[in-house]
Amino acid sequence: MSASRDSLGHGPVQFRPRRYAPTSVYALVEHLNRRGLELDKVRGPWSAVRRPLARPGRNAEKAIPIVTNGVAEVAVDTAEHAAAVSGLLNLCGVDHLEPVPNLQPPDQDLARD
Repeated sequence: MSASRDSLGHGPVQFRPRRYAPTSVYALVEHLNRRGLELDKVRGPWSAVRRPLARPGRNAEKAIPIVTNGVAEVAVDTAEHAAAVSGLLNLCGVDHLEPVPNLQPPDQDLARD
């Protein structure tokens, strides 16, 4: 059997990049929000930004929501999650995260200034 066909011989296998969903972080954010803490109002080195795409991405999005401290960047699924996660990192006193190399969109997908 060819490595490019699925186990039932139905056709080429589509390989999709794996995406990490930080469900525990999102659950903590929701818990804190329910208790009345407005994470998007917590100030510190982390902020939510949007990186514009050259062409529409998943779900026709025009930008990627990013949490950044100016050095490390973490892509998240929504602008709301970006604001909440940046607030959570600020609330916890996290100043720095070690970035994982090669986890940014290809250059051709990003809008040029």
